[in-house]
Amino acid sequence: MKIVLINCLVYNLLCVTSLMMLMLKNPRYMMHDYPKEITKDVEGKTSKEIKESLFYGLPFLLILTLYPLCFGLYGKFIIHFNFWENWFVIFSLFFSFNLIDLLILDWLVFCFITPKFMIIPGTEGNPGYKNYWFHFIGFLKGCGFLLIGSIIFTSIIELIWLLVK
Repeated sequence: MKIVLINCLVYNLLCVTSLMMLMLKNPRYMMHDYPKEITKDVEGKTSKEIKESLFYGLPFLLILTLYPLCFGLYGKFIIHFNFWENWFVIFSLFFSFNLIDLLILDWLVFCFITPKFMIIPGTEGNPGYKNYWFHFIGFLKGCGFLLIGSIIFTSIIELIWLLVK
């Protein structure tokens, strides 16, 4: 259990750091995750911003997906977790970030503090920045995705185990 908690901490630090770096670069890169009441009157991303958001968002996406996969492989090959133990580990990683994303990034930083670097130019003072409900719905949707993702990742690890074994 200690190894799961330590890895959840490392995973969350890496995910939060990479996501905050993306937001610091340009909040428009993440405007697809903003409440519609904020983005409805904002021009869409330029082709340059689309390319840049993919480039600068890549570290976050790699950490988000590869860390659980690598830790799951470690759990299977080194610790010899069974399917459900490995599923629990991967689920814990995904769920811990979903919860940190809601409580710290969305509710505390985005909604409560609302630092200037997260505000899309031209939307200053928009009440959507205080829309806690929007982020809670996102958290619930994330729970569905992480349940499915955990099963998929664990199944991939089991397939790799069977092929290598």
